[in-house]
Amino acid sequence: MASQAMRRFRTSVAPMVDVTDPSFLRLLRLISPFGNHQLWTEMLHANLFSRGQLHRDRIKLAYRVPVNELRDFADGIVVQLGASQPADAYEAVHRLVELGVRHVNLNCGCPSRKVKMGAFGAVLMTTPETTAQIVRAMEKAADEASSASNGSSRIAISVKCRVGIDNDETPEFLDRFVETVTGGGGKAPTNIDVVVHARRAWLDGLSPKENRTAP
Repeated sequence: MASQAMRRFRTSVAPMVDVTDPSFLRLLRLISPFGNHQLWTEMLHANLFSRGQLHRDRIKLAYRVPVNELRDFADGIVVQLGASQPADAYEAVHRLVELGVRHVNLNCGCPSRKVKMGAFGAVLMTTPETTAQIVRAMEKAADEASSASNGSSRIAISVKCRVGIDNDETPEFLDRFVETVTGGGGKAPTNIDVVVHARRAWLDGLSPKENRTAP
């Protein structure tokens, strides 16, 4: 079930590489300034913060995230991260929340070969336990950074995934992933949202462009 943070938006503009940059997001906000559309950034790798220290360079960061207008976007901006290690995800979320970001999403749906080789994106669906550890790290960072800044509202953490990987799109596959990531199976439940891109991700044999037309 979607949280209140997700339900209040009429539409969501999905993250698109080389498309949903800050300039494009500003244009969409001008077209529809009423705050009822959720806008997503391009995927950023978490190690841009943990290793690259992107948050220390506001000029470079502004090319990726509309950091100077976050108050205008309010909760309608979602920063999407790619991550393969909990420590990287923790650092990225902590820095983003300090900057004023209110919603961070973990990409578990990108099928590109380069992303697969980096052990993030859609391939994370094959290791739900690892994904759950990354999500817990993100939640911890959000809580700690929000408390340190005396934040009164909850920071939203979400996961965007596919319905299946390669030849496995059984309901059991998706159920296991969602249950594990959200804390099912006897673990303490989390407050994350799961956003499902209703296609399989083909990791073997298809490019990201081909993934948009098949199956």
